[in-house]
Amino acid sequence: MPRVHHVKKARKDNPVCKAGESYYWWKFRYGGKRFSLTRPRPSQLTQSAYFGGLRALCEQIEDTEVNDNDDFTSLRDEVASELQTIGSEAQESLDNMPEQLQYAPTGELLQERVDACENASSEVEGIDEFDEDEPEISDYDQDCPDCDGTGDNPDYDPDEEDPDQEECSTCCGTGEGVIKEEYHSDLSEYKENLAEWADRVKDELSSAVNEAEV
Repeated sequence: MPRVHHVKKARKDNPVCKAGESYYWWKFRYGGKRFSLTRPRPSQLTQSAYFGGLRALCEQIEDTEVNDNDDFTSLRDEVASELQTIGSEAQESLDNMPEQLQYAPTGELLQERVDACENASSEVEGIDEFDEDEPEISDYDQDCPDCDGTGDNPDYDPDEEDPDQEECSTCCGTGEGVIKEEYHSDLSEYKENLAEWADRVKDELSSAVNEAEV
C-alpha cells in the first residue's frame, strides 16, 4: 500500500486544488502521482481491480444507513451480488488463461479468489434479519385513568396554567393510560436493540468481504 502524504499548503496549483490549499497525494510503483482533497480511502490505494472492488464494497457497507430490515436486506443482496460479480471476473480471467498456466501459481491464486468470493457471498446471505417487531400503539390501548380517556388535563385552568399543559401529561393527550410509560419504554428498548443489531450486521458483512481478500 503506498504511503499517503498530506500537504497543508500547496505551493502551486495541481489537479485538485489551488496554491495555498491542502491536499493529499500518493504514488504507486508504476504510474504518476494521485491527488485528493480528502484522505484517500482503501479502495483508492490499490491498483488491483480485485482488491479495489472488495474494499469499495466495504466502504459501501460503512456508508449505508441500516434503519430497518428493508435497508438491511437491500444492502445484503447488493453485497452478495457484488461478491458474485467480483468472483465471476476472477473466474473469467482464469478461464482466459492458457490451460497449462491455470495450474501455475497465478492460476491457483485466481481459483482461490473465485472460491473466496463464493464463500463470502454464502456467508453474507446467511446473515439474519432483525427478529423483533416494533411496538404498536394499538397494543397498548386503554382509557387513561387520570383523564377518563379524554386526553385533556383534568387540572388545566386557562387562567393559571401554561397552555402547553392542556393535554393530560399521563397519556400525552392520547387518552390511553399506559401509552406514556409502557409504550415509550418498549419503543426505546426496541430502537436500542435495532441500533445494536445494525452495527453488528454491518460488521458481519464487512468481515465476510474482508475474508475474500486472498
